[in-house]
Order: sequence, then C-alpha cells, then structure tokens
Amino acid sequence: MKLLHKLLIGSAAAGIATSPLFAQEAAGGPECLLELSVDNNVDWRGQLGRGYEVFSGEESYEVVSIVVRHQGQACDYFLTGMPQEGGNQNLLIGPYGALAYDLLRQPSGPSLLSPDYAGNELTRIYGRFPDGAGAQQYVLYVAIPPEQNVGGGIYSDQVQLRVFADRFGSPELMDQASFAITAPVADTLEVDSIDSGPGANTLKIDLGNLAPGVVRVLDFSLRSNAPIRIDANSQNGGVLAHQAGAPGIPYSLVVGGNRTDLSGDYTKQSITGDFSNRTNVSFRIEVEPSPGAAAGTYSDILTITFQVER
Repeated sequence: MKLLHKLLIGSAAAGIATSPLFAQEAAGGPECLLELSVDNNVDWRGQLGRGYEVFSGEESYEVVSIVVRHQGQACDYFLTGMPQEGGNQNLLIGPYGALAYDLLRQPSGPSLLSPDYAGNELTRIYGRFPDGAGAQQYVLYVAIPPEQNVGGGIYSDQVQLRVFADRFGSPELMDQASFAITAPVADTLEVDSIDSGPGANTLKIDLGNLAPGVVRVLDFSLRSNAPIRIDANSQNGGVLAHQAGAPGIPYSLVVGGNRTDLSGDYTKQSITGDFSNRTNVSFRIEVEPSPGAAAGTYSDILTITFQVER
C-alpha cells in the first residue's frame, strides 16, 4: 500500500472535521511505506568468463544488488524470495534438463529462496527503518553448484523478491521486484589417451611382426555433455605402406564393435554411450595376416579427431 495522504471531509456547518486517526498521522507523518528495486539481472560468467563449466569443480558466484527504500513512520521489515515457478526446487531450465541454483545472503549460505509466499524464519533478511526517508542496499549471491552435467544451451529462470512490513508478527506485502538469471552452457568434450598419458595428442605405436596378423587395442578416456563423433583419416587409405614401395598391408580400425572404412579421405562415426562420467572407449587396430609380405618397415599416420555431434 502506497497511500501518502488521507482526506476526511465533514458536512457540519462549522467546517472540516478531523478524525483522531488523521490527527495522529498529521503529527507523526504518513505510515511506513517500502519500495523494492533490483539493480541488475544475472548473466552467469563463471571462473573463465565462458558461462557455466559442467566439468569444473570450482565454486563460483555472481552478485545481484537490491535496494529497499523507506518513507514515513519507523517500521520493521523483512525480505524473502522465490523462483518464478515456485515449488521446492530452484532450477534454471534449459534445452537439456535443468541446473540447480540458489540465492544466498552471503557465499555458502543461508538461502533467501523459499516455496512459501512470505518465506520463513530461515529464508528472511530482517531490517528496521527509523522515522523519515531512508534506503538500505543488499548484495546477494547467486550460486550454481559445480559439476552438474547438462547439455549445451541457455539455462534461465526468474527470481521474485518481496519486501514485507512486519507489523507485530502479521506481515503485509509492500512491494516486489524480479530479476533474471541466465547461464550459458557450452558443449564440452575431454579426451585423454590412456596409452600416451593425459594431455598428449601424439602416440607412436610399434605393431611388431606383421606377418601373422596383429591386434592392438588403444584406450581413450572420454567425458562429454554431448554426443561424440570421431573423424578418422589414414594417410595411406587404410594401408601400412612399405618403406621401399613394396605392396602394403591393409589394416582396419574398429570402434565400439563397428569397423571403420579408412579408404576414403575422412570417415565419420558416432560413439554411443553416456559420457557424463569419464568412460574408457577401446579402439582396435587389426592388421590382416600377410605371410608373403616383403621384409621391411611398414607405417601409416592415422589421425583421429574427436568432436561433439550437436
């Protein structure tokens, strides 16, 4: 309620009559009036400025600044909030699920959000204004807990804040304001070769004696929040070439039970599975038996490119 003046017009011949209520407000000023404003929306940047990092274990926060303004008589008040959709969970909704989040009075809590319209003792910020005009600024912290694996896209929600006059334990809503939380999430892929070690992207493989045929298994550790595809390219079209130009020895690449054709420029193949946690995927190099092959050294350069499929 934002009523600044009350007029009581009497009809007595003596003129305008004044009620006791009017006389009290004239002496003490208008009743307590509260106004709430939010200075900014929240665009989640994260530790590296790239949005929400699904595989980062680091805690991160963004701030939102709000102001409560007061006029009139002294009064107690409290602040509380709730997500746009209400309910018992605070969720940023996106194209591939949801990110849990919270609005905190300080880093690491307590929360200001409650499914209750007027909040509760644990989700309120209490304050008091003396007589006259005044303002109080609050800095609140938006938290999105780390290591929530969702697909790439934009995740968002609205938070509604409310300020209540606390009149002898009977709260009266005075004003409300909302702000948006937006968190971009990138499609992310992490690949490590178990044979060459973390971070290495080149591996030299000695297949030994090729004549009886050879099978060599290479393991890769994958983690992603999106479907994964590989592009495979053999410099010699799926053939181990002889150092002096003798006939080569064909070989195959088998991934997830699927034999990959290396005769073309690039072969594309999807890798199925849930990669939200680190998952080992085996790549089998199979060399056909070649008892009549010329003696010497055979080689090829096989390039495997991992990428998200969306």
